[in-house]
Order: sequence, then C-alpha cells, then structure tokens
Amino acid sequence: MNEFSHAHKVVEQFKRLLSQQETQCLGEEHFDELVLLVEAAIDSAVLEALEKTADRIEQLARETRHLAEKGY
Repeated sequence: MNEFSHAHKVVEQFKRLLSQQETQCLGEEHFDELVLLVEAAIDSAVLEALEKTADRIEQLARETRHLAEKGY
C-alpha cells in the first residue's frame, strides 16, 4: 500500500468518527489537506526509519571491515 492510499484510508476512517454535520462543516477541501498532512507524516516516518537503518548498516560494515582486517 502506498503512502497516499494509506493516508486516504486514515482520513476516511477519521471522517466516520464525525457526524454528518461535522463532515459537511469541514468540507472536502479540508479533508484533502488532511490527506496531504497524513501522507507527509508517513513519508517523514519512513525516511527517518530508513536513515536509522542505513546508519546501522554503515556501522555493521565498519565492524565487519575491522574484523576482516584483524583476520577474524
């Protein structure tokens, strides 16, 4: 599932929590903006996780090289 479809599903679930009057009062334009905000939050979280994973891989590579150079 891509970020947009997941963000859209999150917003649709949120809309189900609101009354019809609340949903109409907010309007589709605001819900579209909310989809973009949720999508941005998902993207940010994914990028942060990827950066942490890359840091771990980099550290593991350094440790592996160090062990190889020592002959282990």
